[in-house]
Amino acid sequence: MPVSVAAAPGLAGTAGTARAAAPAAAPGKATAQATHGPAASPSASAPSQQGTPADQVLALINQARTQAGLPALTFSAGLDDSASAHNLKMASGCGLSHQCPGEPAIGARETAAGVDWTAAGENIGEAGPESDTTAAIARAAVGLTQDMLNEKPPDDGHRRNILSSSFHHIGIAVHEDSSGIVWMTQDFSN
Repeated sequence: MPVSVAAAPGLAGTAGTARAAAPAAAPGKATAQATHGPAASPSASAPSQQGTPADQVLALINQARTQAGLPALTFSAGLDDSASAHNLKMASGCGLSHQCPGEPAIGARETAAGVDWTAAGENIGEAGPESDTTAAIARAAVGLTQDMLNEKPPDDGHRRNILSSSFHHIGIAVHEDSSGIVWMTQDFSN
C-alpha cells in the first residue's frame, strides 16, 4: 500500500515516498463511502475499534504520540476540510500525489480552509481494494497509519510528521472510491 509524506516548503517535515507491502484485498464494490473528522473527543488510550475510520486513525496517532511523550493532536475542522478536498481529488483521477494538477500546494490549501499555520504537513496513502464496510475501511486506514509509524530512518517522513512536536492539530480524511480503493489524507498544522 503506497504512502507518501510532504511538508509545506521551508517548514517542519520532509518529502518523500515510501511503499509498504499491500495487505490481502477483498473484491471491489459499487458504492463509495467517505469519512472524516472525529465523531467524538480523541483518547490517548489504545486505538478504538469503534467510531469512524478517522476516529480510529486519530486514536492510533495519539497513542503513538503519548508513548513518545508528546501531547495528543487535536482535531481541526479547517484541516479536515483541506484533507477531505485533497482526498477526493486523488480518488477522482489524480492518484497518490501531494499536489494534483491545478491544485494549490498544501500550505495554500490549508490557508484557504481557514487554517492559520506556520508549520504544515501532510501524509497520504491508498490501500485496497477493500470491502464496502466501515470495519474494512477502518482496517485499511489504520493499517496505512501503522505502516507510517513503523518506518525507519532515513525513510521515515510519515512517522516524523505524526510524531512532530511542531504539529498540534490534525484533519483526517478517509474515502473509499467505487473501485474499493481506500484513500487517506492526514493534514497537520501547528
